[in-house]
Amino acid sequence: MKPRLTENTFNEGLGAALRHVRHEWVHAPDLILVEKTNLLAERNSLRPDLLITGKGLQPTIIETSFNARDADKDARSRLGRHYLQGNIPVLATLAIHIDPFFRGLNTTEDVRKVILNGARLRYALHQQQEPKADTQVRRWPEKGFISGSIFDLSHFLTSEALPKFVLEKVAKDVALKIRQAAFRFQSSVAPTVLDDLREVLQQRTHLTSLHTTMVLWLNAILVQLQLHRDGNPVTKNLSVLHSLPVLPRKLRQEWDTILQRNWYSVFQPAVTVLQAYSSKDLRGTSRALELLIEAAELIETSRISSQFNIGAELFPELADDRKESAAFYTQPATAELLADLTIRNSDLTTENWADPMVLNKHCIADFACGTGTLLRAAYRRVLSLHEYESATVNSALDDFHKNAVEHGLIGTDISPIAAHLTTASLAIMNQKQEYSTTRVGWLVVGGPKALTGSLEYLDSDHVTDLFDEMGSVSVGNQETANAKELTVADSSVDWILMNPPYSRTRGGQAALDVAGMDEKTRTECQKRWGKLIHSLPAIKTAGMAASYLVLAKKKIKPSGRIGFVLPLTAAFSSSWKSTRAMLLEEFHDVLAIAVLGGKALGKQALSADTGMEEMLLIATRNCEKTEDLKGNNIFTVTLYEPTHSIGQSAEIARSILTTKEEIQHPGDWRPLMVGKDEIGHIELGSIANPDYPWSQLGTLNPHFYVSAKHLTEGRLFWKDRCESLNLPMTILATLFNVGPTHHLIGHLQGYTAIGAFELHELSEHDSELVPDLSLWKANSKTQQQLLVHPTHKALPRHDRREPQAEQNMRQTASTLLYSRNMRWTSQAIISATTAQSVLGGSTWTTLQHDRPEIYSVFSLWSNSTLGMITHWTQGTRTHSGRSRTQIESLKAIPCPDFNYLKATRLNKAQKYYKTLRDQKLLPACQAHEDPVRKQIDEAIVDILELPRDTINLIRDLCYLWCCEPSVGGNNHCPKFARDQRSQEHI
Repeated sequence: MKPRLTENTFNEGLGAALRHVRHEWVHAPDLILVEKTNLLAERNSLRPDLLITGKGLQPTIIETSFNARDADKDARSRLGRHYLQGNIPVLATLAIHIDPFFRGLNTTEDVRKVILNGARLRYALHQQQEPKADTQVRRWPEKGFISGSIFDLSHFLTSEALPKFVLEKVAKDVALKIRQAAFRFQSSVAPTVLDDLREVLQQRTHLTSLHTTMVLWLNAILVQLQLHRDGNPVTKNLSVLHSLPVLPRKLRQEWDTILQRNWYSVFQPAVTVLQAYSSKDLRGTSRALELLIEAAELIETSRISSQFNIGAELFPELADDRKESAAFYTQPATAELLADLTIRNSDLTTENWADPMVLNKHCIADFACGTGTLLRAAYRRVLSLHEYESATVNSALDDFHKNAVEHGLIGTDISPIAAHLTTASLAIMNQKQEYSTTRVGWLVVGGPKALTGSLEYLDSDHVTDLFDEMGSVSVGNQETANAKELTVADSSVDWILMNPPYSRTRGGQAALDVAGMDEKTRTECQKRWGKLIHSLPAIKTAGMAASYLVLAKKKIKPSGRIGFVLPLTAAFSSSWKSTRAMLLEEFHDVLAIAVLGGKALGKQALSADTGMEEMLLIATRNCEKTEDLKGNNIFTVTLYEPTHSIGQSAEIARSILTTKEEIQHPGDWRPLMVGKDEIGHIELGSIANPDYPWSQLGTLNPHFYVSAKHLTEGRLFWKDRCESLNLPMTILATLFNVGPTHHLIGHLQGYTAIGAFELHELSEHDSELVPDLSLWKANSKTQQQLLVHPTHKALPRHDRREPQAEQNMRQTASTLLYSRNMRWTSQAIISATTAQSVLGGSTWTTLQHDRPEIYSVFSLWSNSTLGMITHWTQGTRTHSGRSRTQIESLKAIPCPDFNYLKATRLNKAQKYYKTLRDQKLLPACQAHEDPVRKQIDEAIVDILELPRDTINLIRDLCYLWCCEPSVGGNNHCPKFARDQRSQEHI
């Protein structure tokens, strides 16, 4: 009888396998310590199964066992202990539950070979949490173990070695030191010096210019320290960083020495600014540099530099123009998720991935790169796939880096500092390797030609890359005094990853609003933007993001793939319908991802500071071989929680891609699992019309959405029941004349004069004889019944010389109105009726029909559970609990064609309406417990002559709808909703 494999032998084999999966461990095998004592400060005799270290890597312990509980127990017990070498705390451990399969192996070498050949390992993370957290230790997943290869495990381990709260604390402390350094400098120099600095750095304010200067200097100090740590000979003398006072002249000399070799993009801007302004105030500059050196040492001792590019990540926090330009910076975890979903192992052959020239022969682009978060994530993704498929030596890895920086990574941005930080952060991902020119550039907005930055690629393959005195041009160790061309040919890019600006010129927002641009130039730029997208499937009212999607279609190769962060509006808004249709026509394997309503906001958002919900979009460009794949199918993913770290993102991406392959037919769905945790679900849906909204995106219950979709087609479908509504379906625009927007009706008193009338809020002293009244805005406290009162009086504008406009608006008045901005969490009605004809307004839009008796039945229908669900499938979900609807989308909302309703049933509807019109309703999100709403539902069942027990089916659907976070926020427990998803209910 063969002896069974021991855990010790497995550990030795696991350690041997790990030494083959990362270049650093291949060439420094002593960074992986197996079954060793004298490693932990608290207890020398304690022997971790494996202890993993590395350059800039927080020491991490792996505990293994054939017993799952023992693996977890041991891993948890190692947290918080200190690695003797440097007395560094262990903040993360991995528990590995050894598969019984390994019992049949005999030796360490057998284990190593089997693992490297793809054997699945089962692992879970135990991670220290910040002191004030509810729990001191987090296990991820909460239940079960992740199943992955040795390469998946190594990536997860290195990504999760340092908890997020440590990164955030260090970033906060460093940002404070940057602000302090900026204050020291500011308090010592004349205002004219600050004016010069703002001009040179192309920033809006003195404060941001100062912050930018400090980031440039800090970035250079960090790279100097890292080059020295890696033994680079150009940094032999670091005495200037460790002696007080810091002499700017000597520091500049050291940076000049480094510049003579390379790293132009890192040091030249820092040198330029230091040289120009240290002479203005030597003492203030020296004091500022002292604080920045402290910040750099804090970063180094915290061991975060391998996971966090401090300059690039901090700059967005210190900039002041993010919200003005709607240029929101991508969270690192979001970037990792998008990169892993966009760049896939199946895209290239094993030989191609293993080739150090892979990013010479293939390329990645981001045409709104900001500080390079997405390009760095893409670099890491390709590097991991390269390491996965290769066993190359250090020189080949250096070749990989050189090809990536010089050829494979394309980035453009309208901010010179952001483009510089992108170049710098990419260059130092391998500090030892020198490089020459790069393909990262700063593109002009404005100027005599009213240029639009990267959108100029819609008109040409060649776009001007600026060079200014700060050195932001995309060059390495070569300097030129002239602007050059940055060329990106059509159909030339393999992968495009972007988080484009969302800006649009509407409601006080301004597209192409950049530092220093006057109103006239900005207007000309917007005209230029309109000309560039003329006849293309993108319109300006969708914002700039849609134009960047069209640009991506133009530049991506056939069979190439795009990955975008977009506002969730892109899936629903009518202004996006031509762009959505283009995606389904020109791309296949379309994957859209959203987080349950209200979960991904604030610090948990996909992008920093958006204040709105977003989505990810991944799609593969059609080629001749994939023309037959064209259709209206789309994979939609709903995640129950946002991703919190890059390690989690990688595992979530892997779960999405593997589960997606299990789905074959439209309507099929599968839960997404990590371990035994259900993290979301994925569904293959069919879009009935290419420009329809992607309504299934972000829904909690796929089965419920199937019922909602059937409802839009005139069928009541749930569980084993399917009832026809007994009327053909139509849309609002066919059933009614839909009134104008408020821009034509008028404006509120004191606001910019537009439209036919000036609107004044009604008071109790106003006479009932006011000729023109308006239901202008929603009021959740006074509009709780089907019959409501006007909110404003409309007075003719004295400055207007077109009296016909007033008459035109009067002709749109009605006693039936529909809401364009429904707040499910507070508002009770989605359509309103009034005792006398009124104009619409900013919330309410009039509906007219030549048969007024239709108004009663429509009022009941639209405020019933079935009417609200139908509206919900069409409205946007950019803000949780809220459904904005543009006029074009409102016109397309399905509803029964009540023109075909018999007179007897219309009379019955009027009787129900008179009984219910004055009864108070609860907010829509509480419809499942609203007795009046139930009466309305019962009335609809009777009017449509549905079976009486149909009301029970409607109440089930009502509860499930209220459980959708996009309706009720997180006010309702979704457990019942999830329970209803079992296959027996479909």
